[in-house]
Amino acid sequence: MFSTKASLTKMRGAGYSGVRWLVWSFVFTGLMFAASSVVAGEDDDDITDYTVEDGKVDQATFDGYEAYTRVCQSCHGPDGLGSSFAPSLMDISQSRTLGEFAATVANGQEIQPGQVMPSFADDEYVMNNVNNIYRYLTARAEGDLGRGRPDVIGEEQGDDKNKEEEESDNGSEE
Repeated sequence: MFSTKASLTKMRGAGYSGVRWLVWSFVFTGLMFAASSVVAGEDDDDITDYTVEDGKVDQATFDGYEAYTRVCQSCHGPDGLGSSFAPSLMDISQSRTLGEFAATVANGQEIQPGQVMPSFADDEYVMNNVNNIYRYLTARAEGDLGRGRPDVIGEEQGDDKNKEEEESDNGSEE
């Protein structure tokens, strides 16, 4: 593409902002990732697949839950159910592909006049977790994952056992 610093300077001088450059970098990187997946024989669905077993999820889906809770929940409400600020995301996997979802997250969107979802293109944490957020929302939308913080498959739940013992001890004192 651009082999010299002069070419890059010309492009920026032509009206491209740093954000646009970053967004196009993400798009190009995503296309390269998708192409490498096809060459490697991987299914496109692999990057959005999730696993739920007895209410516990795979690590990527859990990471999506955490990213959603840290960044998206303040507007879209707990568990993707929506709020007075932003719509529910429960049907996002049925209404948008991962690529469309990622583009909306990166570019932002004007929902209605005066109500704008900001761009997260400059937020490395969000952009690194877009696939995981999509996984989490898909698991929620398909009814495979309930509300609240999921546990991770394979993690020891020793702390939960101690909490149960404490609760039973507290209950007998009443």
